[in-house]
Amino acid sequence: MLSLRKCEKTESGTFDRLVTAKLAIALVFTALTLCACSVRAGADHLATTPGSTSGSLSLEEKHRLYSAALAASDSPLDAALFKDVCQKIGIFDEDGNPNASYMTFVQEHVQWGMRSETNEFRSQINTKEKAQEYVKKHLH
Repeated sequence: MLSLRKCEKTESGTFDRLVTAKLAIALVFTALTLCACSVRAGADHLATTPGSTSGSLSLEEKHRLYSAALAASDSPLDAALFKDVCQKIGIFDEDGNPNASYMTFVQEHVQWGMRSETNEFRSQINTKEKAQEYVKKHLH
């Protein structure tokens, strides 16, 4: 039998390693499948959050608003403007708390922020004042 502390070969050592390898592959496949389902469900929820107007904004517009809201304050997580943006784009609930779509959006936002096309937008919101102005202009 295989031990977790020390790999000891027994009479059926080859069989044990094969079973362990198959089990590991099955666990990885299951985890990836569950992650894919979770991400897809989060993206679906993001587009259809009841009571939000996030469906009228493109994903690009949502990422731009989120970036501007982050840049508009030294402490964006505490700022009312940030919470308003997060509610508008469908990642905060009506109480101002992150909802089920939040983590999915933030993961997508990291990828969005790494695109070279994003640099031009960043130059448009490179001060708190410019970022606040962008949000006010595009929030409503």
